[in-house]
Amino acid sequence: MKKLKMGHLGLHVRNLEEEIKFLELLGAEVTSIDALGRGRIAFVSLDGEWHHNFALFEDGTPLASGDSQKEKQGIDHIAMATDSRESVNEWVEKLTANGIKVKGPQIQGPEGGGLDNGSSSYTIFFNDPNGICFEIFADADTVTKFRERVAARAKA
Repeated sequence: MKKLKMGHLGLHVRNLEEEIKFLELLGAEVTSIDALGRGRIAFVSLDGEWHHNFALFEDGTPLASGDSQKEKQGIDHIAMATDSRESVNEWVEKLTANGIKVKGPQIQGPEGGGLDNGSSSYTIFFNDPNGICFEIFADADTVTKFRERVAARAKA
């Protein structure tokens, strides 16, 4: 049996246009918008390959805390990979220029003051209009590289 791959995320949002504008800033495009009994749904492709990476259900409300990483249920954050640290830095500039507050960049591992068993990725965090935290990262360890790093640390 083959391993599963992530397909898409379904998010409850308060306003489709607001969330679509946010995702378009990240390079996404709307595939389609339909109506459900409970409201509209938009299918949005981030990778340009799949019909949708996000299914947006217009029946939600913003998170009370304004930040999904402060919530104790549901999604903590949504992570998207890019090809380099330079690209992460370019995203910082673009997001900041569009009024989005960015946390980072930082390294998610002991060399950056993060978790001992972090992925060593170079990362930024920011929130969408509903308070859902997004991450853009580069240079994350593979499973093999992580295991080698842990073994080397154990020998030291």
